[in-house]
Amino acid sequence: MPLVRRSLAPLVALGLAASASTYVVQPGDTLSGIAARAGVSVVALADANGILDADRLLAGQTLRLPGSGGAAPAAATVHVVAPGETLTAIAHRYGTTVAAIAGANSLADPNVVRVGTPLQIPSAGGVSAGLPDRLRSSPRRLALIPHFQRWATANAIDPALVMAVAWHESGWQNDVISRAGAIGIGQLLPSTARWVSEDLIGVALDPRVPEDNIRMTARYLRWLLHRAGGDVDLALAGYFQGPVSVETRGLYPVTTEYLAIVQSLRPRFAAI
Repeated sequence: MPLVRRSLAPLVALGLAASASTYVVQPGDTLSGIAARAGVSVVALADANGILDADRLLAGQTLRLPGSGGAAPAAATVHVVAPGETLTAIAHRYGTTVAAIAGANSLADPNVVRVGTPLQIPSAGGVSAGLPDRLRSSPRRLALIPHFQRWATANAIDPALVMAVAWHESGWQNDVISRAGAIGIGQLLPSTARWVSEDLIGVALDPRVPEDNIRMTARYLRWLLHRAGGDVDLALAGYFQGPVSVETRGLYPVTTEYLAIVQSLRPRFAAI
């Protein structure tokens, strides 16, 4: 969508304070929080350490982290809470769940998040790997996958890229309309949808129809990739900020953050 939105917090790498196969419990840690950061289930972590009461952990206690080959847990990212943000919105932005973020940060009340709080966002190698939970639990949205695959392939684009863009834009919900009037799954402005439909595709399409919206989203991304000489980041920047703005003003900080989020979501759809 060629509009600039409110800036997101910066992303920085953050590793779990653990060795390759163990973790020393810190004051305030919970078993669910440690499990989320390590990318394992609470049950697996409890079983690996003979823990019968998950609510009783001792600071300084060394836990063995289950996993293949004793590999170190994947790094996470950090999101600094901005004014007006909710945990639900943050979870949606990173393609994870409120429960996963709450567990990773030992939040007692997910409804209360202080501005300026750095939140660990579970990495793609941990609890947020694979398709987003909200997608897996929605047969209606899962049924859209063949449309993404069909029209991405028809436009010689990686389907995972189109799916990641659409997931970040709308969560694959075609009834979403932005304050600027952008419509549906790909959050296309009416003027953009009309131009893509009439000039690029040459077929009368309706952005309020899910498959039509996906088809136009894929075709618009194909046009942006061609304009950007195949540079995926520049094409995504054009989708978000507008290609003319990108070419004349460069990338805004919020656009750079948009790219990081979409590119981090992309691997989650690659295995479909």
